Amino acid sequence: MALTHGLQLNMGQQLKLTPQLQQSIKILQYSALEVQQTISTTLESNYMLESEDEEQDDVPESIEELSEAEQAPLSADDEVNLEDVKSIDEKLEMDYEWEEVYSDFSAPQASKVSSDSDHTSPETYTAAEISLRDKLYWQSDTYQWLDNQELMASYIIDSINDEGFLETSIEEVLLDLNNNEHTATELDEMLAVLKIIQDFEPTGVASRDLAECLCLQLQNLPENPFTIISQAIITDNFNLLTDRNYKKIKKTYQLDDEELHQVIEIIQCLNPRPGRAFSSDQTDIVVPDLKLFRARDGFVLELNQKAFPRLSINAMYIDMAENLDSSADSKKIKEQLIEAKGLIKSIHSRGETLLRVGRFIIEKQADFFDEGDQAMKPMVLGDVAEALELHESTISRATSQKYMQTPRGTFELKYFFSTGLSQYGSSDQSSVSIKYHIKTLIDAEDVNKPLSDNKLMSLLERQDIAVARRTIAKYREAMNIPSSSTRKNLNRTI
Repeated sequence: MALTHGLQLNMGQQLKLTPQLQQSIKILQYSALEVQQTISTTLESNYMLESEDEEQDDVPESIEELSEAEQAPLSADDEVNLEDVKSIDEKLEMDYEWEEVYSDFSAPQASKVSSDSDHTSPETYTAAEISLRDKLYWQSDTYQWLDNQELMASYIIDSINDEGFLETSIEEVLLDLNNNEHTATELDEMLAVLKIIQDFEPTGVASRDLAECLCLQLQNLPENPFTIISQAIITDNFNLLTDRNYKKIKKTYQLDDEELHQVIEIIQCLNPRPGRAFSSDQTDIVVPDLKLFRARDGFVLELNQKAFPRLSINAMYIDMAENLDSSADSKKIKEQLIEAKGLIKSIHSRGETLLRVGRFIIEKQADFFDEGDQAMKPMVLGDVAEALELHESTISRATSQKYMQTPRGTFELKYFFSTGLSQYGSSDQSSVSIKYHIKTLIDAEDVNKPLSDNKLMSLLERQDIAVARRTIAKYREAMNIPSSSTRKNLNRTI
């Protein structure tokens, strides 16, 4: 059979993220403080970038071509393809790739200390804080995983909240793993990895509920009759413990008063929130990205200038570059210019996206700013994405760790998103609104006759709010409100 040679032309489409787009995505994902840190770090290293909010530094004495030093700098609002730069682009050699000069802003860096004479006393140093997630990943890195168990462990760790509990069900974590990583992992494999993580420190971490958290801690205590009984009570009759039905506990497990006291003492020594030990004691500083003002004709939304400092290109260096003979110096200026232009454009794009998302939120949740939580309407990321013709992932980045200062207080943009429940009335109720009504009813209840979840369900139905009893229990627990029997016992104790 004869072999033939020839050329074949194939056409296809492939999606690639350019370096400029990658940087824009990272800047959009950053909080206001992280953006400020990134700008501060870039200003220290990039002489082509300057902030209009600060006094301009003097040009180094080694540069003599300063005849136009008083020329106004280019505005950050100008187009990225500045005409003043075109002559430089033509003269500089382009024998290198963008990746060679692109500055990666993968994480904000700390400001550099430039003077060796500055001395900080050792007493002023503090130990670096470690988060719960860092602690778990450190243990995961030192564990001898098999096959793809380490990948499974990372998905589980990412689903653990600051309290130390598994935020989503293990089935949902498995579904995300298989969908995102295109694996065929089975549930029993995921449960085996979960069991290993539950042996990590702190004891009780990765629990799916409070009962499991307490049992994991009991398993690490020296075994004795009281720890065994304590574990049996939590496993089989946890409701008796939460309701403080000590009489029935004594009868069920044949305990006298002294033995019951020993059991309760052991349980009270356990930590119901194992992740709290790794939470930061420092108050987080919130810099709002958006500011909302009440005007005569409605609301006015604007960017917070502190979160969006005005940046510009230093025009003096552009003029100076035309007179440089060294190709190395010209290349350096080209690198600095590309980095500065990219950062300005990314920050400008970030501001435009946040304004668009903020305006949609205000239009959708206008009643909230007048009436409060009870007027919150259901809204999901898909609603905003469809209206603004953006991807849901973009909306997610634009609302995470982004804050809006309003007449009612400062809120994270994600606060305005909540699922809705079908109602009898003309519109659905958001989960935030329903939680408000539940809390209002409980706050007004008779302390001697607390409202049960069934009674709350009946009272809400009178307000044309249809909510299942289990949903009420879920929302009540999310607000850290005990059950009616527990509230009654607490009131008796008080």
